[in-house]
Formats: sequence, C-alpha cells, structure tokens
Amino acid sequence: MEKGKDRKKAPADDFNPLHSIAVASGAGLTILVSIGIGIWLGVKCDEFFGTSPLGVIAFSIIGAASGMYSVIKQILGKK
Repeated sequence: MEKGKDRKKAPADDFNPLHSIAVASGAGLTILVSIGIGIWLGVKCDEFFGTSPLGVIAFSIIGAASGMYSVIKQILGKK
C-alpha cells in the first residue's frame, strides 16, 4: 500500500466549477434584485412626492449598496 493513496482530500483541493458558477450567479441575482427593488421604490416615491429624478437616484444607490452588503456577507459566510 502506498503512503499517498489512503489520505483524504482536503476541501480546498476539491475544486467544483459548477459550485463556483452557482455562487457567482447567485451574487449577481442578489445585486440585480436589490437594485430593481430600489428603482421600483424610487419610482413610487417620485410619483407620491413629485420629485422626479431624486427618488430613483437615491433608492437605486441604496439598493446597490444593500445588494453589495448582502453579497459580501454571503461570500464571507456570515449570517
């Protein structure tokens, strides 16, 4: 019996490209949905208050920031 054959693989040695694609697409969808909700809230805010571009700009920036925060939390593995 050879020495190297009965060792188990470390989790870092096991690269799965499908898992990487799933994580990346999940991160992209998280950011996209956050920005979309921010834009929708901005449009509704502009309709209600009559401030044409300000609501969309403000809420899309807030949506992008919240999306990035969520993605960073997912990547770092914190709940």
